[in-house]
Amino acid sequence: MNWLDSEQRYGAVSRALHWSMATLLLLMLGTEWLAEIVGMSEREAMALHKSVGVLLLGLLMFRLLWRRVNHDRLEAHAHWKWAARLGHLALYAAMLVIPVSGLLVALGSGHGVEFFGLPLIGSGAEIEWLEEAAEETHEVLANLLWLLIGGHVAASLAHQFWLRDHTLKRMA
Repeated sequence: MNWLDSEQRYGAVSRALHWSMATLLLLMLGTEWLAEIVGMSEREAMALHKSVGVLLLGLLMFRLLWRRVNHDRLEAHAHWKWAARLGHLALYAAMLVIPVSGLLVALGSGHGVEFFGLPLIGSGAEIEWLEEAAEETHEVLANLLWLLIGGHVAASLAHQFWLRDHTLKRMA
């Protein structure tokens, strides 16, 4: 098993980060639906949402460092290199700003932030303008993330079935 990316295939770490983050992002985006399906209270759902958001932020930081280690080991298709870079930049930016705005919502609301029951940020005074601005940002970017994920999936499928460059196989 190769831990690092190669010219032919993503390494084990890159694949594990990609698929675990994809799964957790879908969980995050579907927290309300999941809560209804399994019968969670709103408080339990929000606690899960915050904890998974903190986990995703940590995984993103590790993923960005890992990406530096593997810089340019896999080349994008020459005609689409700029689109791949722009698409990945948009995904990474959204994955960074969304949890940061979520933390700001929690701070602005005066609620603390826990990570699976462990306190990270204590409760404080409510800052209404911060909560409102961060919440709006959080919601708009979460909706944008659905579009970015759709674009990412569509690009992956186009690579596999139109360009026939076996991109999906390299990430599987």
